[in-house]
This record gives sequence, structure tokens and C-alpha cells, in this order.
Amino acid sequence: GTTSFHAGSDDDTHYISNEVWEQLGRDISNNTHLTGLHLTEGALNDRKISFFFRGLTRSSTIKYMHLYENEFSVAGVQSMVLFVQNASNLTMLNLDANTFESEGFNALMRALRDSPIESLSCDRCGIESIDIDSEHIPKNLMQLQLCGNNISTDGCREIAKVLQGEDAT
Repeated sequence: GTTSFHAGSDDDTHYISNEVWEQLGRDISNNTHLTGLHLTEGALNDRKISFFFRGLTRSSTIKYMHLYENEFSVAGVQSMVLFVQNASNLTMLNLDANTFESEGFNALMRALRDSPIESLSCDRCGIESIDIDSEHIPKNLMQLQLCGNNISTDGCREIAKVLQGEDAT
């Protein structure tokens, strides 16, 4: 059977109703074989992602999720919080080229704290400041990509502190 779902702007996702986005999320939540999810290149925006994650609240099979080059902001990140907290096998999340900025990144890091996430990519997301502490860094995170952001000096210090461990000063 199919183990990966792909949709992008070329797939006419702008014609999908709110109810269908929510139902798709529910169907994926209940799927026992899907390991990968690709909704990219304009498939999602804040409205679509909020309905999608209203239905998709958990998964025990999804290992990787690509949501890059969409048009969602911090509101989109906030709508996915419950899912990322309840996705028991999610090890890779690619959110490159969205517009959630610093507030969305900080909220995402807090939400991923107890998750199995190992790789997080947030290239070109408008991140300038980072405000996280060692208690809110994902425990299993091994790879963090933040290319193409204009991260401040204080933000870089926050990342360095987190990378050095809890007791660093």
C-alpha cells in the first residue's frame, strides 16, 4: 500500500473545502500505514492548515513531514501544536520557506519538547530572535537547520547555550 501522501500547488489544493481538509486530517490520523506526508509549494495556508490539523491531531505511523514553501504564519504553527505533541514517531519535520517568524519558531520548539523529533528544518522562515531555554529544547533533536534567517546575536547565544547543555552559562 501507499506509505507517503504528496500534494502541492499543482494539485489544485486551493479548490479543497475546509471540511475536506479536516476530513483528510482525520483520515490520516486513523491511518495505520502512512509514514510520510508532503504538503508543499502552496498546498497550505493559515486557513487550510488550521482545518487540516483540526482533523490530524495524532499519528503513530508518520515519521517524516514536509510542509515547505507554503504560506502559513505563526497561526499555522499554532494549529499544528497538538499534532506534533501527539505524533509518537515523527522524527523529521521540514517547514522551510514559510512565514511564521520568531514567534512561530519559539512556539514550535516548546511544542516539540517531548517529541521524538530528530531533524527540524526552518530555513527562510523570517526568524530573527530565539527565546527558548534548555527545558524547552526537543530532547531528541540532532539536526536543526536555520539557513536564510536573520538571527540576532542574542538568538545565536540562545542556540549556543542550548547546544552546550543545561548547565552552560
